[in-house]
Amino acid sequence: MNKRKIITGFWSVFTLVFATASWLSVRNAVIVPDSSTWFVPMALFSIYIILICLDIILFHDILLLELVLVASLATSAFFAFEWLQLLGILISAYFLFLSSRKIRWDMELNLIISPWKSMQAGKSYLLISLTFLIAMQYFLTIRNFDGEKKVPHFDSSFITKKIAIPFIASVNPQFEVLNDETLTVDEFILQTQNSTQDNDFLKISEEMIDAQIPENLTPTQREMIKKQAMENFSSTNTQVSQKSKELILSIGHKQFSDIVGAPVTGNEKISDVFTGLINDKVNDYFNPKVENSEKSSVFSLILALVLLLIIYPIGSILSIAWFLTVKFVIFILLKTKAFNVKKVTVSKEILE
Repeated sequence: MNKRKIITGFWSVFTLVFATASWLSVRNAVIVPDSSTWFVPMALFSIYIILICLDIILFHDILLLELVLVASLATSAFFAFEWLQLLGILISAYFLFLSSRKIRWDMELNLIISPWKSMQAGKSYLLISLTFLIAMQYFLTIRNFDGEKKVPHFDSSFITKKIAIPFIASVNPQFEVLNDETLTVDEFILQTQNSTQDNDFLKISEEMIDAQIPENLTPTQREMIKKQAMENFSSTNTQVSQKSKELILSIGHKQFSDIVGAPVTGNEKISDVFTGLINDKVNDYFNPKVENSEKSSVFSLILALVLLLIIYPIGSILSIAWFLTVKFVIFILLKTKAFNVKKVTVSKEILE
């Protein structure tokens, strides 16, 4: 029992530490420059949620468990100390308690311990609890922040590469080359130009050269003149093609630089350029500058709702990794004899 108290004591401290760091990261994502890429908050909240699940499963004292859970939510008030945040903490605590009770109730009903099944029983309430409080803190922080209003910058490059680019390529066959992740900007420019430019004027047939050679010459002389003419034409054609290529690339670089808003050398991967461009446009759409104080609260509420709708499905996907981690930690604790499984005899009613 002493060993269990020590371990749960450590879990309590870790939970409060990572809870504080998680709520701090929400604030930093709004007010700290270049911190709007929400990778750090996602990582911190993942650890925080894993610790919550371990607390729910491992704690023996229900009162201590609920005190730890409430305290972890209450640390968000340090970064958004308003009555709305306090109300949000109470609402979030209610759903977190529901999640806790569903998980523990499912564990009691199981004949064998099944952390994965039990956590699935309380997953929805757990996500609602934390998603709601994150959105509330975000709303209050961004509403009171005098700088540029912006939503979290989620890196959607994977989605862009796997969905947006294949869609563009399917709509316009000219952009099928975008599916090639090794293709550079220069190669893309030249392929696109070659597919649209008529190069027939660069071609000259041997018959045309023959027609210009006087007929009174011997076959040997005619062959020499023809060979020299073809070499001269080939050299001239190479020089013209090289100059044409340089001009095409120069114009293409300028056009891409104007579109992207940054210098383009031509060595960049075309898929990365298009992915970055699409991501920037999406983030610019959701990050307009709002200076009118009358619009601030309404706009902040809209951004908070957008965030709410984004986080919940992301959490549903990430919960697979969270629950697998929890299951693995419990497996380690059982293997190291930090916790033991005790079998008990139970009686239950059935209808005959």
